[in-house]
Amino acid sequence: MAWTVLGVAFVALCLLVLGIPQAINWYLAHAMSERPVTLQLLKGTTLWLPAGGRQEVNAADGALLTDGGRVRTATDSKAFLSLFDGSNVTLWPDTTLRVVNSETTTYSQNDTRLVLAQDQGHARYAVAIPTTSARHFEVQTPQANILLREGSYKVDVSEAATIVTVSVGSATVSANDHAVEVLQGEWVTVSDGGQPSKPSSSIHNLVSDGDFSHGFEAWQPGSRGVEDNIPGRVSVQEESSQPFVEFERTGSTKHAEDFIHQTLNEDVTDNSILKLNFQLRIIEQTLSGGGILGSEYPLIVRVHYRDSAGNEQEWMHGFYIQNDDNHPTPAGDSVIPNQWTDESFDLFDPSVVSPRPAEILWIEFAASGHGYRSDVSRIELLAD
Repeated sequence: MAWTVLGVAFVALCLLVLGIPQAINWYLAHAMSERPVTLQLLKGTTLWLPAGGRQEVNAADGALLTDGGRVRTATDSKAFLSLFDGSNVTLWPDTTLRVVNSETTTYSQNDTRLVLAQDQGHARYAVAIPTTSARHFEVQTPQANILLREGSYKVDVSEAATIVTVSVGSATVSANDHAVEVLQGEWVTVSDGGQPSKPSSSIHNLVSDGDFSHGFEAWQPGSRGVEDNIPGRVSVQEESSQPFVEFERTGSTKHAEDFIHQTLNEDVTDNSILKLNFQLRIIEQTLSGGGILGSEYPLIVRVHYRDSAGNEQEWMHGFYIQNDDNHPTPAGDSVIPNQWTDESFDLFDPSVVSPRPAEILWIEFAASGHGYRSDVSRIELLAD
């Protein structure tokens, strides 16, 4: 028995001698410490609910958010969150985000854990190069879990769905025991209670039914400024199985304008691409150039938008096939008569549109003047 006790004691002593340093080393390698998130106010009012708090308060610039804290931007506000690893998050209006976990290893460069919960709204995540050997960067939404790697990402959350867009990098989006990899230039949608969709190109058309395959279902046709009670005709025609809209007016020497209009109300502040493409054809034109004031063309495109300062602006461009009377054409281009022409405009190019659009309110195509016959088809307003 004595030898047994001595043997057990010796083994215990060896375990302690070897185990205590190992335990200390493990602790030093894996002990985690919370790291606060710094809030910067960009504009408007941002509300802050501190961890454990019951009532939101107006956030102060430079406020530190700890685990459990929540920020919510108002309708007219934007905010910026700086994370300890160099990453950051930009919050657009009407966006709510919670800090679930923000920590890193205390005594080593082994691990970082960042978990944020976006309950609603639009946010841009700029994920920095990892500063530790391992990093877990997760965004939770009501519909999905999103693992982000170094790069730039947009996340849109509504009651119905989460949309994840990868601008740079790659992400893993999971929901209902199903996960997909989303690569640069792709996006996925996760509907409430559903699985992630198949990744597709993040460049999409903001215009509905731009090829008029459903007639005027997505468009509002009409006439305005008819000076002699002879309005033109706006109709959907078809040529070689391709629908198009035709504007036609004859028998008048007075002004009128016919149009098709579509309301968009699309926020493009966080987009890097905004390109307008369409096809046009002008067959007849009686009023030269852009008319006496340079504002009447047989085909006109208008984009009405709101800039970053909240001011409403309008961009307009016209097209014509003859200018025998040498009328001014300050915003017009000449095209070949009776021939389909492809047109493209970069609406984020300051030489084309200034100031830069922040929200596209509506788009319109019109024919203006005395007599005209002009067509438009394949309308796209592409954004990423």
